[in-house]
Amino acid sequence: MSRTPVLRAAVVGTGHRAQLFTRGLTERPGHVVAALCDPSPTRMAFHNRLLTEAGAPAASPWEPDRFAGLLAKEDIDEVVVTTVDAEHDRYIVPALKAGCRVVTEKPMTVDAERCARILDTVRESGNSLTVAFNYRFNPVHEKVRALLAEGAIGEVLSVHFEWLLDVRHGADYFRRWHREKHHSGGLMVHKSSHHFDLVNWWLADEPREAFGYGRLCFYGRTAGERHGLRREYDRAHGADRAADDPFALDLAANDT
Repeated sequence: MSRTPVLRAAVVGTGHRAQLFTRGLTERPGHVVAALCDPSPTRMAFHNRLLTEAGAPAASPWEPDRFAGLLAKEDIDEVVVTTVDAEHDRYIVPALKAGCRVVTEKPMTVDAERCARILDTVRESGNSLTVAFNYRFNPVHEKVRALLAEGAIGEVLSVHFEWLLDVRHGADYFRRWHREKHHSGGLMVHKSSHHFDLVNWWLADEPREAFGYGRLCFYGRTAGERHGLRREYDRAHGADRAADDPFALDLAANDT
């Protein structure tokens, strides 16, 4: 009896979102998380704990500067990229060139130059790159797609799409590295990629041209001072003034 081949995966970037992929690959037959790559040994150790608690073998930890060695030595078939957004191309491009199938968190990257580099590599290598958009798996979004495909509202001639980010959801991005535009491309890039993807997916189409503009008017220092919400501290953790700050993130309240 022939055995099903085991696909060896590497998870690059072992932050919060990456836990979904580590657990998912562990539960998927024929897959094993063979390697982890992150500048933090602590985070990689946490993901290895997730693996061993699920009955899977621990993965080999690797530093980012040794990523090329990871691909070669660990005989990797699939690479999952869940790093800071601006770092995606640093791992996607060499993984594609090495013949790996790549899955990356959205957005694919943060600017046009990096987009071109990644897409050129996809074309040149002929290898697979998938950008993960979890909004597609919302049952409501799936239902919209099915109804449109069935012609429930007839031919779609134009789309007007609005999406309101409430303070809880929107502020969450400004608590973390996403607030630094050189890391995330800004909230518009990081979040609107979901919405462009939904419209394209619903209509099985894509735009010929896209344009967008925005400004920082609700978040930021100026708005915070205007609304009396500005707090003077370097770090929320351990700061008394953070106790009544609606935008602070209480790290100590979360064991993970």
